[in-house]
Amino acid sequence: MGSSPMRDVLAAYPSLVRSSVLVAATYRGRLVLSVLTAFFPLLTMAVWLTVAAQGGPPAGWTTGNFLSYYAAATLMSNLYADRVVWQWDAELRSGDLSVRLLRPVHPFHQYASADLGHRLVAMAVLVPALMLAAVLVPGLDYPVGPLRLAAVATAMALAFAVSLLMASTFALIGFWTTQAANIWLLWWGLGAFASGWVAPLALMPDWLGRAALVLPFRTTMGFPVELLMGRLGPGETAYGFAVGIGWLAVFALLYRLAWRSGVRRYQAVAG
Repeated sequence: MGSSPMRDVLAAYPSLVRSSVLVAATYRGRLVLSVLTAFFPLLTMAVWLTVAAQGGPPAGWTTGNFLSYYAAATLMSNLYADRVVWQWDAELRSGDLSVRLLRPVHPFHQYASADLGHRLVAMAVLVPALMLAAVLVPGLDYPVGPLRLAAVATAMALAFAVSLLMASTFALIGFWTTQAANIWLLWWGLGAFASGWVAPLALMPDWLGRAALVLPFRTTMGFPVELLMGRLGPGETAYGFAVGIGWLAVFALLYRLAWRSGVRRYQAVAG
């Protein structure tokens, strides 16, 4: 039987990811910078701990809760696959996308595997660091068992997939305008508040908390963090997964439509 295109793509992924892991490990300076950037949520944690020390912690949140939340957020922020926006933008401007179009694997999978390799290398540093911190730091506690760990791992995979497709969809705006990166930054600015990156959604205004429950941003950070902390019941967990899967389908469709139209325009302009 002949091989299907999807089977060929899946067969190519291990080699593509392995190659990107080697590249990420080779450029150690870039890796160190990426890991250090991932610790940004800890700066926000310091602000909240100062507020809690002066006025008392918000209802339902202790100092240990803040420590647990932002330590986990440091890990989850590494799953936000926005690097593809800058790669798409640069290669659309330079014309290097033409080279990728000549390769047997779709450019999306080339960018995705490169980003995945980078994330895996950084996670190899961050996951042990979080596990060590959970053992050594008083107040840092995650009530996890095998079932919850499996759910968290699934939520992390969903977070990466949604952020990757969302960023890739916005990157395709570059077929029509040179402002794709700026448009993405505006979108990401909204996401910084609605994802739980700036502060736990439980501490945000009620209207923002309600909106965040249906927007895609919570899937990329707040949902897996809250799940890891044991703050979600079965119904809330099922709802979180349903929202994430729904947005995954939406961005997959939008990407497909934008790619078909954009690549025809790109090839016509490039001649």
